[in-house]
Amino acid sequence: MARRVTMLLPYYPPDVAADGQLFSLLARELVKLGHPLRVLTWRPRYQGVTAKAPSRETVDGVEIRRMWAPRGGKSLIGRAFAAWWLTKLAFWRALLSGGVLLMPSSPPTLGLVGWWLSWIGRRYIYVLHDVHPDLGIALKRMKPGLLAGLLRFIQRRNLARGQTVTLTEGMKQAALQLQPKARVEVIPNWVDLAAIQPRPKAESEFARNNDLIKPFVIQYSGNLGLLHPLDGLTRAMAELPEAMLTYTGRGAKLGATRELAKDTPNVRFFDYQPFDRLADSLAACDLAVVALEPGADRLAMPSKLQGILAAARPVLVLAPRSSELARIVTDADCGIVVEGSADARQIAEAVRNLQQDPRRLQTLAANARGLAEKTFGLAAAAGRYSSLVNSL
Repeated sequence: MARRVTMLLPYYPPDVAADGQLFSLLARELVKLGHPLRVLTWRPRYQGVTAKAPSRETVDGVEIRRMWAPRGGKSLIGRAFAAWWLTKLAFWRALLSGGVLLMPSSPPTLGLVGWWLSWIGRRYIYVLHDVHPDLGIALKRMKPGLLAGLLRFIQRRNLARGQTVTLTEGMKQAALQLQPKARVEVIPNWVDLAAIQPRPKAESEFARNNDLIKPFVIQYSGNLGLLHPLDGLTRAMAELPEAMLTYTGRGAKLGATRELAKDTPNVRFFDYQPFDRLADSLAACDLAVVALEPGADRLAMPSKLQGILAAARPVLVLAPRSSELARIVTDADCGIVVEGSADARQIAEAVRNLQQDPRRLQTLAANARGLAEKTFGLAAAAGRYSSLVNSL
């Protein structure tokens, strides 16, 4: 018999956070596989985007319970307080919910709920999306010291007693370096292949409404976060006056990116699109961008890749050629890699070469969808999670 699952999720639809959207798909599929499933989450609040949602509802067989939480803000004290609040509430609600616990790695303190409850026999799955504190140090947002040591201590506890899932082999090795005793399985992120189907740009309502049909459109969709180097891409548009770059989303780099692009008319910005319009917005481009800071390989993997592949869009990767992200795209021949993410001229040249080769673009697009179907289908990922849950 399929075991009960309780997910502890900082974000869940209608919130726009990518992790919440991914786990909502997984929850729906696990219910189809027979797992009674409850989601314990908080009110929509991701990056200032608010939406009304009931405190209790059932969607696609998934019981959803939403709690109040502070927004946290950008300060260290605010984020620490928000993490403490989420962890405190999650512990008591999870204690009373039963079943195998499943939680992501952000905030890292949330994983402690699984570690604490494991001492009374609860089983848990810790989904490691970001390897902290190593990622913060690599991005130069944190220095080795007391805070980093505390986060490393927490991560080692989180990894010690539960089942860990990472997105890549490199992340698995990073987890094992933190905690050699960890039980780690690699399950890449997934995409709903039925919901996101290839469609011509001319059929995209988003493209039609925003005059994006005629120009060659390069799209960056999702979190404009510290993990993603975007300055070179933005500057490259000055050398590509016949093309258009669209940023769709928010994040820590949004303000700086807007400022950098203020004198570049072929760079446009849009807010997050609703989850049910994701397929339409992903179709509103000719080339889609995934960017990863050089120091972040083996510590994180952008979740936007799978949606791009499912939409059959060629991928422009701004990352080291040695990274797993670059290898995935290169091996499947579904995009191009520019290692110099800060080199605007190199990026512009790579885009221009593709723009002038429609046949090559068609080949990359077909290969992108093929890779999504072969490797990143939702049903396959749910089957692996189901087996993992039932084995605990």
